[in-house]
Amino acid sequence: MQKFSFNLHEVPVLQSVAVRENVALRPLSPDDAGELLRVLEADPEIRHRVAIASKIHTLDDVLTEVEKYRQDPTTIRYSLFENDRYVGLVSFWNDDGLFGLAPDLHAYGFGYFLAPDARGRGLVTDAVRALMNIAEADLEAERFIAFCEDDNVESTRLLEKLGFLPDTETHHDAASGWTARKYTLELQKHK
Repeated sequence: MQKFSFNLHEVPVLQSVAVRENVALRPLSPDDAGELLRVLEADPEIRHRVAIASKIHTLDDVLTEVEKYRQDPTTIRYSLFENDRYVGLVSFWNDDGLFGLAPDLHAYGFGYFLAPDARGRGLVTDAVRALMNIAEADLEAERFIAFCEDDNVESTRLLEKLGFLPDTETHHDAASGWTARKYTLELQKHK
């Protein structure tokens, strides 16, 4: 088994991330539960497209997921705030092998969802870009990855805008029933 070189919870620059003026990421906490549930209720389709969201239906579910990610050195789940208002979630993780693929110590991945009324303003794009900058500068990142269903047009556009390229194969997760395509962005110095 591969040993990951960083415990993401111990990296100071990851504990609060300024994205742009009045937009910030901070680790998801139990205090965010009500707002997170509000966002999921505003767009129930999120639960069908985002793995973490599919597990969250109640306050207890949020508390369970907060505790799980806090115990996982390879994952941080962030609350995304705009003008101090909760608008979504961004997950950041060191690739520990999704969909049965081999783990990659130098790859970092993203997952995300956004409140319907906060979409279209580049909030997730800028949040992911900010985390990519940190990973490249401080975490020895060589590539970034994300998994997305082909019919999730908004997400595929976001990934392509950031420079991610889709694989030719899709990956099926029998447990969830999801079929997703892996998107990868190789950093220039590692191509």
